[in-house]
Amino acid sequence: MGQESIRRVLTIALLTLPLSFACKIEEDVLPTGTVVFTSGSTESGSAVVTPPIIADPLSGSTVSEAQPALTVLNSARQSAEPATYLFQVASESTFTVLLAQSNQVPEGPDGRTTWVVDRTLPQDTHYWRVRARTGTTDSDFSATAEFTLGTSTSPPGPSPAPPPSAGTIISDPLIGGTVGEVSGGQFTSGGWQVTSPGNYIRYEVSPMESGWVEFDVSGLREINSSPDQFMLFGMWDPSAGSYRANPYRVHIQKLHPNPHNPPYLRLRWIANGEQHDEGSNFLAWNPNRTYRFRLEWGPSGNGNRVRVYVDGGVEIDVGYNRTYRPDVHYLELGIAERGESVVGAKYSNFRIGN
Repeated sequence: MGQESIRRVLTIALLTLPLSFACKIEEDVLPTGTVVFTSGSTESGSAVVTPPIIADPLSGSTVSEAQPALTVLNSARQSAEPATYLFQVASESTFTVLLAQSNQVPEGPDGRTTWVVDRTLPQDTHYWRVRARTGTTDSDFSATAEFTLGTSTSPPGPSPAPPPSAGTIISDPLIGGTVGEVSGGQFTSGGWQVTSPGNYIRYEVSPMESGWVEFDVSGLREINSSPDQFMLFGMWDPSAGSYRANPYRVHIQKLHPNPHNPPYLRLRWIANGEQHDEGSNFLAWNPNRTYRFRLEWGPSGNGNRVRVYVDGGVEIDVGYNRTYRPDVHYLELGIAERGESVVGAKYSNFRIGN
């Protein structure tokens, strides 16, 4: 048989393979260096099952485990059928050559699904993505995230807590739990991590017309996970009306270019209806760094001042006239009524004082 005849026979055989066989090839765990070609999901698949959302490690992270645990937020879907998830790890963002691939992993019961990479990865930068399957319907792949495998043989512990500041009335490490009212997120060895824009932790204290708040936060990037995720911290008086119209509304925002305009680090300070909006153009956030925020306010000289510090340096400094003294004093990491918490931000060593 000539080469042209052989080519025709092979082509016909490939075209007549059942679809289930093609799917089985992709589901099997592939050896290192295997070349794989994947096609997008069908229109019906995209509509019925949404792609999972990368949760950990987020893009730009450094991990120490050679077989890291990869976690996504579960897909939303119209079907009541259980979902499974296909994880892929590659050495480049096109996923032409896979380093590791899972079988179909059953969906986790707590809103997240995790797969531990089943082979040792080299010390390098790696890319990962996930898609969901319900019945015979696949979602599109998630966004691609990249992480770097570091040289440490054990994961780093949480940053050491700074020494207590004078006048501390609440000190909450946020390791394993909180003394505040928590809604969502997850507690890790390094603190409380936001996994959804609606997550928050709320504290209530006796009203303070002068005081300070400190907290550590990591996982901040120049570009937030979404344009409407930018609230880092807030204070308000729930007895004086809703948050958006509150006469004692305070918040720190972390924005990013396109669609936002500068300044990208902003403070809104409203004391008994007197509003000030000030900011800083600081933008060089590194997700692997832990930043120390401090907000302090109260009488100063012939008036009042509020300042925002980042790592000990003053980023925002505002004078105000009316006394800040709510009747009920809420302080929040993320803000319940806004639902705009920064997904991926990890808080620790929260303190309130006066």
